[in-house]
Amino acid sequence: MNSFNNFNLDTEILKSLDILDYKIPSQVQSRVIPVLLDKKDILSLVDLLVKSKTGTGKSAAFAIPICNKIKKLENKLKVLVIVPTRELALQVKEEIEKIGRLKMIKCSVILGKEPLKNQILELKQGTNVILAT
Repeated sequence: MNSFNNFNLDTEILKSLDILDYKIPSQVQSRVIPVLLDKKDILSLVDLLVKSKTGTGKSAAFAIPICNKIKKLENKLKVLVIVPTRELALQVKEEIEKIGRLKMIKCSVILGKEPLKNQILELKQGTNVILAT
């Protein structure tokens, strides 16, 4: 694919990608995005193993389809993403928030060694995506 327009993404997602200066999908994005967009239900369990060098767009490869499938201003939990490290959880949260900003997608990170009370309060305020370690 030579453009994100070829993925049939929502207008808000395409605008966010343009703002982020994401013009041409990387190789990993070209392979992963269609697979995840093809899932009819975002709540379907997806096991996907992707191996690629740092900086090749792996986070955006799954953040774009996630954000595309969540409705604008939807206030329901739709996705749980498990990552191995707190640094990666924070990185993916940032990516999802940037890509989903025009759809007002809310993303929360649940981490160990953090005050549980604050994390519970954040979840009670509503979130679309939870990232956890």
